[in-house]
Amino acid sequence: MGQVDLSLAIVTYNNSKIIENTVKSVVRNIPSEYLYKLYIIDNDSKDNTLDLVRRINGNIEIVEVGVNKGFGYGHNTILNIINSKYHFVVNPDIEIENSDQIRKMVDYLDNNQDVGMLTPLILSPDQSIQYLCKTNPTVFDMLIRRLSPNLFKKRQDKYVMKETGYNNIMRLDYATGSFLVFRTDVYKKLKGFDDTFFMYLEDADITRRVNQISKAIFYPEARVIHAWERSGHKSFKFAKITVQSMIIYFNKWGWKLL
Repeated sequence: MGQVDLSLAIVTYNNSKIIENTVKSVVRNIPSEYLYKLYIIDNDSKDNTLDLVRRINGNIEIVEVGVNKGFGYGHNTILNIINSKYHFVVNPDIEIENSDQIRKMVDYLDNNQDVGMLTPLILSPDQSIQYLCKTNPTVFDMLIRRLSPNLFKKRQDKYVMKETGYNNIMRLDYATGSFLVFRTDVYKKLKGFDDTFFMYLEDADITRRVNQISKAIFYPEARVIHAWERSGHKSFKFAKITVQSMIIYFNKWGWKLL
């Protein structure tokens, strides 16, 4: 297939409960004026995630990775295949409400050539704001968040930039990986995600790398819904992955304790 306007990628792993809703909402709400290709990259699901995706109509390509080497690794499997102007990284728990949202993001990138990546306003299903924009993490910030949401509350609010009100376009140090839109040439120049991260902090890392060659922006005039499950707070396995990611991240960018 030749060049499309938009490529979109969802990495899945045993997401049968949510994937149908996400894929349908994406396909239904891509504005008709854009040519698109949606890649479903499956990290070796053992449930019926792919059976559900195969029943959905749309310009969808399934990529079966056959192993689960994590979020970044999954996304990078299509790095050399994508041929688009803009590339969307979409979590399997995202819902797009209407085609205006994608159109707004694309228009903004069309009109701001110096922006290499953006993330929109991310809302919970009850329409409350998810505070997912962050400053560059320190060991302390990550530790207190793990321990309790109420510990050093002012410091935690500062880390997620609450004082900004989340109602202005602003530059970002650290954008959430749950929904990102890249200028595809910037994404390719960065060689995608650093896949030494299995999960967590690969989004902090790629935002920093975008900012070295372009600009990462929070764009609250467009929005998506995110049915957020904070798995990192639920089990020992995810806690261990978080610690491993922290070590990779701080070894790479410098150990900033406070």
